[in-house]
Amino acid sequence: MHDKLKDIIKKILEKTSKTGFRLVDEKNIAYGIQLVFEKNERIIKMNVYYSEKKGYSFVFPSSKDSSEKRALESLVTYLKIKDKTEEHNFSVWLGTDESGKGDFFGALSAAGFVADKKIAMILKEKGVTDSKTLSDTQVEKITKFLYANFGNRIESLVLMPEKYNELYRKFSLQKKKLNHLLAWMHGRIILNLYKKHPFDSAIVDKFVDKKVIVSSLKDLKNIKIITRTKAESDPAVAAASIIARYHFVQSIKMLERKYKMTFPKGASQKVIEAGKNFVELYGKERLKEVAKIHFKTYNNL
Repeated sequence: MHDKLKDIIKKILEKTSKTGFRLVDEKNIAYGIQLVFEKNERIIKMNVYYSEKKGYSFVFPSSKDSSEKRALESLVTYLKIKDKTEEHNFSVWLGTDESGKGDFFGALSAAGFVADKKIAMILKEKGVTDSKTLSDTQVEKITKFLYANFGNRIESLVLMPEKYNELYRKFSLQKKKLNHLLAWMHGRIILNLYKKHPFDSAIVDKFVDKKVIVSSLKDLKNIKIITRTKAESDPAVAAASIIARYHFVQSIKMLERKYKMTFPKGASQKVIEAGKNFVELYGKERLKEVAKIHFKTYNNL
């Protein structure tokens, strides 16, 4: 067994024993270990894997959703984030992330959050993790907590569809793509927060080469920026991902109230059907008011 896997298993067992989980079985599986826990007469199986390339991963096979399972998921997510946080020794750092990039309807939103070591621990205790693992209700609840307690450490930028389409067109005329627009959004957030809270470094999910972000705004050359994959494992980035997701979801709700119809997330067949309904009601020209019209989905309507 890899030493890293032994280490995380030890930490998991220490935490679970303190929170009412009882280990009832343990067995080796391909590339990892399966742990079987019992709490409140519920059995939860959890597969734990580790690789040098991908780090830790946790899978819950054949385990029905329950408060016990969600508690165990939060616990191992906390341990995973803690392990990633220890990869840097910054006293104060910024995390940025975006939401809505792959969604035909709704805004493109980006957010930044400035954390220090004390705040990072608070974020972990509150269940702050990658927004993709949370429900819209959880995202809203955590975002309200973040704004209430750390509002001056937050910066967000929301491009509603009409503004998004206008900027996307301008960037396209300069031979630039969506990632350049995203780099500009992240760059503005980094600069604005640096003026409020100077930080040691900005951690950004690696959606593009760091040079593209730095070149998007000249003043970024004086700020240390780190791009890395799976950056949401960092609590500051996770907080930013939740805030960005909240603003994206709110943009969908705002459009649904205005146009009195449902706008599904993503770019699925349901999205195409909703787009056709919108065209019937308002005409294709007005799609730019609710959708990102450079998507291939636009051509299917």
